[in-house]
Amino acid sequence: MLGSALPMIDWLWQLDLATIRLINTTWANPVFDALMFYVSDVDTMWPVLVLLVLGVLWLGKWDGRLLIITMAFMLVLGDAGTNWAFKRNVNRPRPHESVDGLRRVSREGISETKAVPVERGRSFTSGHACNNWSLALTATAVYGLGAVWWLWPWAVLIGYSRIYTADHFPSDVLGSWLVATVYTLLILRGLQWAWDFWGPSAAPTLYKARPRLYTWGAGSAAKS
Repeated sequence: MLGSALPMIDWLWQLDLATIRLINTTWANPVFDALMFYVSDVDTMWPVLVLLVLGVLWLGKWDGRLLIITMAFMLVLGDAGTNWAFKRNVNRPRPHESVDGLRRVSREGISETKAVPVERGRSFTSGHACNNWSLALTATAVYGLGAVWWLWPWAVLIGYSRIYTADHFPSDVLGSWLVATVYTLLILRGLQWAWDFWGPSAAPTLYKARPRLYTWGAGSAAKS
């Protein structure tokens, strides 16, 4: 059984390698070199994210605060929980650690990668890909697709940038989107269940006005 699967595994690896070389090297250009690192750089984005969160909590209405609270669960259970569990157990080295001849795009500039042994691999899953995909899915569940459609191309751009900078393989990004979809839908259902269970007694007026937390993805409210 394992022997028959080996050619398929090798084919998938070769496809992964060819795709990252295409994105990272063949399609490389000065504009993307300047853009892609900063698109997904946490240090660059943190001040903006903090201001957005504080603004929504202070000025936002029900939907905005619901989005922030829900994303807090996604970050704790999804990013800090699920993603780190995958990283520790899969232990896959990043492209810039395991493949020769790629372009490492970082804050320091561009350098050619050289495969080196690493004690711990952190390539799968991609926290950037998971978190932004989960944000797009959660925001769609809260507001509906029409209001937040732009978060989906943003999530795709983040995933692309992680491949472009040689931080993740294409399969890491695609797999991360799948993982994020699963845990996001499970958490949405769990929060809706908790709201159905405690909402009528803890906040009866609010529950009566909003028995269903999300527009889709979390199942039906008990009394909707």
